[in-house]
Amino acid sequence: MSAFAYINIEDVPADLRESSAQHPDEITGEQLIAFDGCPLVGAIKAQETLTDFIRQVEYPFPRNPQIRSDLVSWFVDKGINFTVVM
Repeated sequence: MSAFAYINIEDVPADLRESSAQHPDEITGEQLIAFDGCPLVGAIKAQETLTDFIRQVEYPFPRNPQIRSDLVSWFVDKGINFTVVM
């Protein structure tokens, strides 16, 4: 079973958004984003609701306990709300 962590781009502090590196994945074409200090690279996902347009970053939620802990610690340290979906 795979799990994914999601964050809203708007929840990322402005300085981290501005210094992020973004590029398309060569295979899937998805827009990837890397934030300074974040242990993983995420994929930008856009979702349109009836009243809003939401941009999220999707991260694979690691099975490795150390990498998972590093990712969660980075979210918490930066004050970024996140959701894990299985």
